[in-house]
Amino acid sequence: MSRLPLVVKKDVLDSFRDRQAYFVGALFVLVGGLLGYLFGGGPPDASPSAVPRFSLALLIFLGVISAIALSYNQIVGKRASGELRVLLGLPFSRFELVYGTLIGRFVLVGAVSLLSLGTTVVVAAARGTPVGAVPTLAAAAAVLTVVAVFVSVSVGLSAASKDTSRASVGAFGLFILILFRLWDLLPFAARFFTNGFEFPSGPPPTWEVAWGHLSPIAAIRNAVHGVAPDIASAFAPYAAQIPESEPVFTGPLFGAVVVLVWVVLPVTAGYYRLAGADL
Repeated sequence: MSRLPLVVKKDVLDSFRDRQAYFVGALFVLVGGLLGYLFGGGPPDASPSAVPRFSLALLIFLGVISAIALSYNQIVGKRASGELRVLLGLPFSRFELVYGTLIGRFVLVGAVSLLSLGTTVVVAAARGTPVGAVPTLAAAAAVLTVVAVFVSVSVGLSAASKDTSRASVGAFGLFILILFRLWDLLPFAARFFTNGFEFPSGPPPTWEVAWGHLSPIAAIRNAVHGVAPDIASAFAPYAAQIPESEPVFTGPLFGAVVVLVWVVLPVTAGYYRLAGADL
């Protein structure tokens, strides 16, 4: 019988024992309330997608930071303290510990993100600003997907790392790389070096444009754009623009596949690294 639900339960309850859930939950509710107050009382003919869109734009940033900060130490920290050996002797399998931690962290960060979005919507609606149900649901699905990706990345790095410093550098390095759009500059940097340290001329090649849409944030945006284009614009500060020609790699189906890879691959790679490690 799988003990995965027990690991999930332990991970979630540990966040309450450590007061992480209380602190992060209070912070997200406060931010959501302030955002709802700022956007509340707007014109009655305002777009019903405006409040969910602006809330999502902020929650992308907060959700990524929280997913990383609350996840990168969960496996490697137990490994460093010796708790991982104790848990494996109860007995829990390494698979159950890795994927149970993944689900537990997703539940925690996803719940506080939805709580923040809900607070924003309720406060804004109470102050007379129109809020659409469909845009709100689309924003909720989008932020949960963002959380799933970065929890997977962080837990995967935690499982694959031998010490906390490597896990933290890797997780926060990826945060800077993706959210600050350095990901988009990597192909340009490669062309700069291969061009004899001279700036390349002419329009960027197709592969360089496609690379920008392999970022998880851009991929989520592309997937959302197919069903809720108004909400998809919340990703504009964090992702490359969709070209007017809308090539296949910017389509919602391609984006969904890229997102699935980002959710599955990091934690799976981390699990296999941990499975072969001598603890």
